[in-house]
Amino acid sequence: MMDNGVVTHLEDVTEKKDLEVYVTPDLKKSTQCIKAANKARSVLRMVKRHFPEIDKDDFNILYKTYVQPHMEFCIQA
Repeated sequence: MMDNGVVTHLEDVTEKKDLEVYVTPDLKKSTQCIKAANKARSVLRMVKRHFPEIDKDDFNILYKTYVQPHMEFCIQA
């Protein structure tokens, strides 16, 4: 690209994040799913750390509120 005699080189990237969706040159969704699963796993560890003794019903509420949306975003993306 030239602008007033200055040459600008474009950077070669393997993935780009746009609107919280990762786009790769081959357009595979594996990167997006891996990142979403890692985020969901991180949130799940946080829930387990902050609520060490929790019953099943309360855990289901926390899971559906904080963990499940990350996994559902992966499916939609």
